[in-house]
Amino acid sequence: MAKKKAAGKTAAARQPKVDRVELERKDIVVFQGLKPVAPVGTVQLHSLGTVMDKIFGRTVDEVKADFDKVSDQLDTILATAFSKVTAGMAVDAVEIALGFTAAGKLAFIAEAGVEASVTVKFRKA
Repeated sequence: MAKKKAAGKTAAARQPKVDRVELERKDIVVFQGLKPVAPVGTVQLHSLGTVMDKIFGRTVDEVKADFDKVSDQLDTILATAFSKVTAGMAVDAVEIALGFTAAGKLAFIAEAGVEASVTVKFRKA
């Protein structure tokens, strides 16, 4: 009879609680969206569609590395981006819209209709 009870458990109940514990860690940034697909050669267990299937985490260091990368790219782009402005005009501020991809990576928004989750505004010093 014990076998029948174990087999009767839902997929969510059989899932290890490692994900939930890791999401509580202070060094994990929590994202909502579909979990990234497992790399080739690894196994990814699927359930019948629990809330935990839509929540995943990345370390603070990983997210910080994304911000650092985008910041370096913006530095390169903005250094000379508006050097050719109509005579008598000046650029006072530049607003950049960024968002997180489904894999939780910070990226420039290049698709209409996608809402920004991070907006960075640069104003002349």
